Amino acid sequence: ARYLRSRNQLAPADAGNQIRVPMPGKVVDVFVTEGEEVKSGQTLVIVAAMKMESEYKAGRDGIVKKVLVQPGETVDSDQVMIVLE
Repeated sequence: ARYLRSRNQLAPADAGNQIRVPMPGKVVDVFVTEGEEVKSGQTLVIVAAMKMESEYKAGRDGIVKKVLVQPGETVDSDQVMIVLE
């Protein structure tokens, strides 16, 4: 239940400047590059964890400041994947 609450809060969008992953997994795809303009709700990253794929979306309009992950990379719990300006 705690995982689902966490997933529901973070997977759709992290309204702050950082997009974080709530649990360990593997990056499947990254859809943005540094300097790219993004809109609220736009999918930025897909991460596979526990045999499920989760989309992580922009919580607000902004510009991608840093992309800290690449497809195929393993991520840890609460790791920052993308930073927005």
